[in-house]
This record gives sequence, structure tokens and C-alpha cells, in this order.
Amino acid sequence: MMPLDDPRWPALDHRGWSKGQGSVPDAPFVPDELRHLMADPMNGGHFNDLWPYLCSEGTAWPAAYAAVPYIVTIARGLPPAKRDDYLYVVGLVAMCSGELGETPADLPDDIADAYRQALPEAMTLLADTLATAEHDQITTRYLLAAAAALKGHPEYAEILNDLDVFAECQSCGEPMLELPE
Repeated sequence: MMPLDDPRWPALDHRGWSKGQGSVPDAPFVPDELRHLMADPMNGGHFNDLWPYLCSEGTAWPAAYAAVPYIVTIARGLPPAKRDDYLYVVGLVAMCSGELGETPADLPDDIADAYRQALPEAMTLLADTLATAEHDQITTRYLLAAAAALKGHPEYAEILNDLDVFAECQSCGEPMLELPE
């Protein structure tokens, strides 16, 4: 994985970072945020503040691919019941990338390779998490979406991820499918 002090980090864009600098106020610098998370992986609020900058709105930005190996490392160190969010985000990056292991064409090879090498371990951790930790319905749905993405089924992953949207009639707003509470 790319070292956190690698000088290429500023060139890896994310939702609030472009051309080597923050493009929105308080845009996070990903390596600094990863350092904080590695020191305090149970700080879910900190991770929840970071991950939408890496992957959201159907887009995985270049910084996400460099961050995924760190996210998997952090998840590995947590008990199964505490790694849900980390593994979901890895699945979300895979889901937004298209085919399993696909990365942007201009992403450096070493970053793309480290990303691809982290995906099988993410799937193993995810399977363990699903098997050993209790989850509510929504968390289970998101973890299953991540599993589908990590198995190479991004379209199915998107359906699971957006099941609440699909459950509502697009033209009238009425439920098409009743989801149990």
C-alpha cells in the first residue's frame, strides 16, 4: 500500500480535493485522516466524516483506491461487530468502480494493485462479520450490497444498496414493496 507520507497523496482527488488542494472548506487530507483512524479505529464519527469524500454519489475518487488497503487493515484489527462501516465503504468503492477490481485508467499501477489485493481480504472479513455479528435489517442490507460488489456483481449490489428507493413507486411515491420494519 502507498505509504501515508508518499508525496503523491495530494494529487489523488476526492470529493472535496482537486489539483492538490482542498476545493471545499475543511476538506480532509486523506493520509492525515487515515493516521487518526489507525490510532483510534473505534472513532466511528471520524470515519463517517471521511468516507463520503472517498466514495459517494455513485463515484469512487482516486484517493479512495489508495485508502482501501488502509481501511481493510483497520477493519482487520476490529471485532466483527465493529467493522461494518469500514467494510461497507470498501464494498461501496467496488460497487462504484464497475467490474470488480476496475480502477481509473490514470491511477498509478501500484495503487491499483494494492487496491485489488485488499479486496479478497475485505470479502473474508465481511463474511466473518455477517456470520458472527448481529445486525439490524438496514446494516444487513448494506453488508449484503458490499458482498455482492466484492463478488463482482455491481448491478446487484446497487439494487441492494438502493432497495429503499426501488421499494417506492417512482411516479407516485407510494410503496411498491412493503419492507418490514
